[in-house]
Amino acid sequence: MPNPSLSLELTRIDAGVSNCIQTVFLSKNDLNDLKRMGYSVIPYRWLFDPITLTQTDRISFYVCRDGVKALSILKKIETLEKNPTSNNVKKMIMLEGRLLGYPKCCISSFSQKKVRGETPEKDVIMDCINHGIFAEVLESFPDPNLPEKSYSLFTMNFYPCKVDCKRALDIGLKLVEFNPKFRYKIVLNVLNLLIPVFDVYERFKQPKTDFGKAVHSFVESLGDLKRKAESIVNEFRSDPLGFEIRYLKRYA
Repeated sequence: MPNPSLSLELTRIDAGVSNCIQTVFLSKNDLNDLKRMGYSVIPYRWLFDPITLTQTDRISFYVCRDGVKALSILKKIETLEKNPTSNNVKKMIMLEGRLLGYPKCCISSFSQKKVRGETPEKDVIMDCINHGIFAEVLESFPDPNLPEKSYSLFTMNFYPCKVDCKRALDIGLKLVEFNPKFRYKIVLNVLNLLIPVFDVYERFKQPKTDFGKAVHSFVESLGDLKRKAESIVNEFRSDPLGFEIRYLKRYA
């Protein structure tokens, strides 16, 4: 079997939520296991990154049930990459979102914010602060005592249009119903969003932006929980993949 993080992520395919998942790293053993299990693995080298809006040579691996369908979408993205206008970047984001089974409202919101130069990641972080998601997950960690709205964060680096988006929540709930251990994956997705929170907090001791001030206020409000949060975040950001695998092997 592939590593436990990848195995849980495959729930999205097995539950019929998506035809594909994306990963930036696959070991040789993972690759052999996936092929033996009947999945197609498609490497794709990006020329233009629609997330950072810069030239790149980043390689993504798409693990798919239907490789032909996935290749068709990736070829359309490849054509758009050659002329990365704002409109084409938006189309690229929409196509990849469709490839990965994300709700249309979420990928539409994300693509529009990106081409306008906004930061959808910050909006999701603010939602997590305001809805108490970070605090509740930290309080119960390592147990997955998850607030309902956290289920919209069903995969890493996915930013729902809002954390209480019904379509995103329905996907998360379906995945947990299909495989109860998927709750541990959601815990990791929430913790991953805490890394930029503490990056901002540590970098700007006297923040001037509204976002920086909100982050600073949130971290200070953690009280005794702050030390636990810092310990988790430091371990996670120093070795993200290792942290995931160790956590899932121990608890999931």
